[in-house]
Amino acid sequence: MINYIKSEIYRNLRSKGNYIFIASLIGIGVFLNIVLYLFSKSDPTFPFATTKFAFSALYTSLSLVMYLCASAVSLTWGQEYKNNTLKNTVSFGISKNSIYFSKLLISILYILIVGILVSGAFIISAYILLDNSGIEELKLLINSLITAIPIFLISITLTNALYSIIEKEMNVVFSWISIIIIIPFLLNMLGKKIELFKILSSYMPINIIKATFDERNMNLVLGWTTPEGILKSIIVAIIGCTACYLIGLELFKRKEIK
Repeated sequence: MINYIKSEIYRNLRSKGNYIFIASLIGIGVFLNIVLYLFSKSDPTFPFATTKFAFSALYTSLSLVMYLCASAVSLTWGQEYKNNTLKNTVSFGISKNSIYFSKLLISILYILIVGILVSGAFIISAYILLDNSGIEELKLLINSLITAIPIFLISITLTNALYSIIEKEMNVVFSWISIIIIIPFLLNMLGKKIELFKILSSYMPINIIKATFDERNMNLVLGWTTPEGILKSIIVAIIGCTACYLIGLELFKRKEIK
């Protein structure tokens, strides 16, 4: 397994797509801060050229990070079925257990690197270009990202499982969207009528990291950053990651690699 992990690291280090993905995300984050900066220069009364607004745009859109995690996993898989590299790997005697675990591990490491680089560039550019709203806003951003890690792991583990058992890219995308987005949406709709579905909906990963607005106190609520929210995220992540990993591994072991 160690040799296979080393080979996967080497392959990913040589992949131009991985670097383009990182550069693109860094570019988008910096560009958004530049836009806010330019608006403030053209209109001195523009109220949104602050680190508070920039950071809040990120921690209120963490569902987007789930999508990006899935995209990153697709890069680390590198179209294994299409290029027949997976078939060759199995024929060389590498067990499917090793392949499955290694792919997941490499995906997690890659996404960790991406997260550090992209968020770092976004934060630094915000402080350079925008009005500083105070250290508390940075603490809030970092806390919201760290406490959302269990939910991101669900997206990573699910995507890894899907890529291991589904050959066509579009079918993987459709399956991911169905599980992460469509099912929670349907539960939300049913939850308006039936309490049980409302409860189930609150445990869906994408709903856990959804920011809400408290109209009574007129403030933003980041439920997943509270002690109760953190506990819920961890419980859901343990169940979700374990289920995705075991089901995906079992189906992958049964799948005939062509």
